[in-house]
Amino acid sequence: MPRSFWKTVEHPARIEYEVKKSVFIADVAPVATGEEATDFLRKIKKEFPDARHHVYAYRTGDETLEQRYSDDGEPSGTAGMPVLDVLLHQELDNVICVVTRYFGGILLGTGGLTRAYSTSASMGIEAASPCKMALLELYHVQLDYSVSEKFQYAAKKSGFAIGDIIYEATPIVPVYCAKEDKEKLVALINDTTAGRGKMTHIGSSATRISG
Repeated sequence: MPRSFWKTVEHPARIEYEVKKSVFIADVAPVATGEEATDFLRKIKKEFPDARHHVYAYRTGDETLEQRYSDDGEPSGTAGMPVLDVLLHQELDNVICVVTRYFGGILLGTGGLTRAYSTSASMGIEAASPCKMALLELYHVQLDYSVSEKFQYAAKKSGFAIGDIIYEATPIVPVYCAKEDKEKLVALINDTTAGRGKMTHIGSSATRISG
């Protein structure tokens, strides 16, 4: 069953972090599928072909979670898993983090590597603006002009998101509603329009609900 709510990042972002002359470049982006994650990783590798390591972790999927990570030549457990742990700790889905490393000639040790990759991933995620998303149903509510403002006020007060009003012979109010709140919306329409409002289901939409 598709999720109603999840946490991801709002936009792609890049940060640089230096430790003992090694440069770590963290690229973070929202992705919907494993294929998108692979394409993003390929793009980063192409951009930095001379880098020694391209460590990554991603989590994607809706009904079935796909989760992968790679140390890409770093000592086992010091790179990919720490990056994945950051995604898990922040409860992020549909996201990829690639940390590209340019070796500075000074060994960091296993503990130093783990800290460097974890810090890079955390900084990259913060720059990409974590946000909460919801899978909402879009309904068009058609009603009389005389009750339009009353309905909009009541809908917003009840926690529903309202889109731009469509003005035709009678106004159409786009309303975004969680699947489980459909009956609540039906009752609200009936209460504010004396049963004269008409509700039409348009489709589903992934919508940002908070930062």
